[in-house]
Amino acid sequence: MSEIKKIYILSGGTGGHVYPAKVMAEKFLSEGVEVIWIGTSRGPEKKIAENLKIKFIKIPLSGFRGKSFFSKFKALIAFFLTGIYFLIKIWPFKIFVKNEIPLLAFGGYVSLAAFFYFKGPVYLQEQNTIPGSVSRLLVSTKKVKKVFCGFKQTQKYFNKISNEEDKIILSGNPLNLNIYNLYEDSKKNFLKDNFFKVLVLGGSQGSRSLNSAMPKALSKIENLWIKHQCGRGNFEETQTIYKENSIQKNRVEIIEYLENIHEYYGWADIIICRSGALTVSEIACSGSLGIFIPLPWAVDNHQFFNAKSLKDINAGFLVEETKNLEEDLILVLENIKKTEVTKLELMKENSYRSSLKHPEKIIYEEIKRT
Repeated sequence: MSEIKKIYILSGGTGGHVYPAKVMAEKFLSEGVEVIWIGTSRGPEKKIAENLKIKFIKIPLSGFRGKSFFSKFKALIAFFLTGIYFLIKIWPFKIFVKNEIPLLAFGGYVSLAAFFYFKGPVYLQEQNTIPGSVSRLLVSTKKVKKVFCGFKQTQKYFNKISNEEDKIILSGNPLNLNIYNLYEDSKKNFLKDNFFKVLVLGGSQGSRSLNSAMPKALSKIENLWIKHQCGRGNFEETQTIYKENSIQKNRVEIIEYLENIHEYYGWADIIICRSGALTVSEIACSGSLGIFIPLPWAVDNHQFFNAKSLKDINAGFLVEETKNLEEDLILVLENIKKTEVTKLELMKENSYRSSLKHPEKIIYEEIKRT
């Protein structure tokens, strides 16, 4: 495939699947490729497609794992409806087109729709260290021509279930391009103020457990400057908890949602956050120092293994969410404040060196080449 004229992006649901797809859509558009996005109405994908001014095809798929019997039954019906929808929406326009059109899927339940796509090659980008069940199924049935892996552990996992190692590509996760410019500035500004700058991230929806635990833990540590992203609709509750724990108003800024998160990465000395694949990749690529608190009920415990990928190379800290979360966080923060700056700087360097730069270029060139 020497030239790509059109591509289908298949992604939806959570930001962890959708935002890497957005980066790739922008890359293809910048190369003059027509992009058509296939997704659901549940996540941010439709709005993103509108902002990019590209065609959006809505499919009725819904999640399956961890759901009630009734929800699973509805998801199964939605799966078959998606197959019919593909035949109606896509096939009539393809039978007169000779050239193959690639489809790039981004994991999650939405990628089930790839089973109904037969007009061209299917590619997969998997963000997590432990691939999701749909990604594993797609690869095991040889439906996918190439797999682009977010982490080395992802690549190793797929190599175990595939006999074609040449189709398993270590690419990294496509990220906001502003992330790549942060490391040098963060080195210059690291621990240069009298206050230790802490950024707390609970994701776009926030995390009630982090919103509750962070003020209690951080109130026990002196000389902190805190910026806390609490999630939409959680501002007043989070603010109240900070007040109850006697943290001075001028020491903490509470934000519901961060539009330009890279600016906050560049500001922080330490980031306390969940360990979704995109967050871990962003922190590594920006050379930030993270304390990761994996979501305990994440499917296949993938957030734990995402965080462990940095902890194992002395590039971050991992604190599991237990009933002792506050005490464990206090202990980690106190140890960090006692650690020599040069050792913390080495951890930041390990974090930065572990990341793959500009995965969007790797993925684009690989699809173009094959």
